[in-house]
Amino acid sequence: MIPQAIEGWVEENRESVLDLSRDLVSIPSENRCPEGDEDEVQRFVEEYLAELGCETDSFLPTDVPDLTDHAAYLGGRSYEGRPNVVGTRKGSGGGRSLLFSGHMDTVPRGDEPWSTGPFSGVVREGRQYGLGVLDMKGGMAAAMTALRALEELGVRLAGDLIIETVVDEEFGGANGTLACRLRGYEADAAIVPEPSNLSICPENQGGGMFRISFEGKPGRAALGGEPVNPVYAAGRFLDVFREYEAYHGQKRSSSKYFEDDPGPPAYVQGVRAGSVELDLFDRVPGVCSVDVWIQCYPETSEEELREDFVSFCEERAREDEILSRIGPRFEKLIRFLPGSGLPEGHEIVDVARRAAGRIREGGLPVEGAAFACDSFMFNLYSATPALIWGPKGANVHAPDEYVETEALVDLVKMYALTMVEWCGTG
Repeated sequence: MIPQAIEGWVEENRESVLDLSRDLVSIPSENRCPEGDEDEVQRFVEEYLAELGCETDSFLPTDVPDLTDHAAYLGGRSYEGRPNVVGTRKGSGGGRSLLFSGHMDTVPRGDEPWSTGPFSGVVREGRQYGLGVLDMKGGMAAAMTALRALEELGVRLAGDLIIETVVDEEFGGANGTLACRLRGYEADAAIVPEPSNLSICPENQGGGMFRISFEGKPGRAALGGEPVNPVYAAGRFLDVFREYEAYHGQKRSSSKYFEDDPGPPAYVQGVRAGSVELDLFDRVPGVCSVDVWIQCYPETSEEELREDFVSFCEERAREDEILSRIGPRFEKLIRFLPGSGLPEGHEIVDVARRAAGRIREGGLPVEGAAFACDSFMFNLYSATPALIWGPKGANVHAPDEYVETEALVDLVKMYALTMVEWCGTG
């Protein structure tokens, strides 16, 4: 029986997925918006997929005609030396096609210390550490290892299996994913191995990023003039944002997949004042800004999110002694990432549930993903419906990012079983 053979192969080769994710993590691929360093890791992926018998396609997003004219294209990015990679394992015919899609760019490593090297992929106490290992090189390593399992077991799928790794997903990119859709890579269903903590997610939240700026008057009073310090206004605004965070978190979705969701989060992500590139600064700054990220449910539009946020803050600013004189200016920083989801009752959800139930007693939760990602490029701008389903771990975008190794090994089994049931064999 194929399922037993898959489980046996993965148990015998359980180090393979960790070796592959370690290889991917060891190749830095930081997104330094508007540029990025994905080229080397993408060449590694292309070679790996070719060795599995895939027809491979490597191309820059900007090689795709009409990309920059598309309504969902985000300008201001550079794609020199940043290729997408697609591997297609042709089926024998008659089955449904399945596509796994994930990004190979990571956030920059930052200045905060790691307890282990960010590119080490070291395993200790049931966790594998590394920058991007959870978001989302580990999930893509699981998908590629699942295909390897089928190849070495001699299992021929009836439908086509496509594995794509894209560039520039972080910081609201998603142009890489859009480019694959416009190049013609579609399937009967897609799985996006974003880190869902193993939950099977037919829907996901969206979100927007804003910069709120306060303009003062730079200088030093002792040397003439009357400086106005915008830092005090930003300080008052931080209190307002704490109120908004609590208010926003009380919102609830009409979707059944978010019935148990605690509410959409909102974060302060950065505060700037003065010439931040200098070690020392000797005057009152002219501008102070606060960067925030606000998530929302799929039924919330960009306009609704912005209006709700801005009106909440402006109402309180009018009542504040300082903010009424140094008012906030709101600026959109990156593209709005809309929440999206599968059509109601899509069969890929049941197939994933059956695969999960075979590997984990009691199966896995089916719920909404509490994060935004590029899956909307499938669900809103292509013929391919996308399910989010990925590994378990913690510390995404932070030091000591890790995946749980046992969960990652189980994910290989579940992905391989899903491939077999969805695509069929022959």
